[in-house]
Amino acid sequence: MRKNSVILADKSRLFTDAIRSILKEEREFDIVSDVSCGIEAIRMAQLLRPDILVIGQILPDITMFRVVREVYRELKNTKFMFIVHDENSELLRFLSEIQTLGVIRYNSDIKEFVTAIRLIAKGERYISKEVIEDLRLTPKEMPEEDLLADITPREREVLYWLAHGQNNKEIASTMILSEKTIKNHITHLLKKLDASNRTRAAAIAWSEGLPLIPEEFFFHSGGR
Repeated sequence: MRKNSVILADKSRLFTDAIRSILKEEREFDIVSDVSCGIEAIRMAQLLRPDILVIGQILPDITMFRVVREVYRELKNTKFMFIVHDENSELLRFLSEIQTLGVIRYNSDIKEFVTAIRLIAKGERYISKEVIEDLRLTPKEMPEEDLLADITPREREVLYWLAHGQNNKEIASTMILSEKTIKNHITHLLKKLDASNRTRAAAIAWSEGLPLIPEEFFFHSGGR
């Protein structure tokens, strides 16, 4: 079985050693490098072309967002995982640019980290509940009623795949529907959610508690 190559970036040796120890127990991952600064993260990513780049928020020289911009410009297939200390509204902007992205908090447990990186390796997104809360829409923007109450089961599934970064063609293939049908569903979703774009719709889905893990989503939806 081919392993997913991983580069770790954080100035804390304790952090990178801990992540290395965790991933040693997971057969599908291979840490090819760990670095302590952003410039080195960019250099090693361009050299080794990893499947996944795990970025801690503590980089002494440049921001993690600059690292992502530089790496993503050249390596469109590299997946990114942020492990952040505090809320940062810029994350939503990156969700619209990067198809495969994970964000968890520094205080997340090992189980959540492993769940997140496995989903990212499959090409999905994972945003922790704590980060969702940090990025939650303000009370003025959020109506009191359940925003997902009026969407149909089929629209809910479209929203699920949309929130995981799939484009219309990918959603159509997954759900065995035409792209035109998916486009119509998304148009209805944006109207019902009062969302201006797909990223906004994804943010609402996460903040309203739409399950992020496939097993949970399809269990609560009664299967496909």
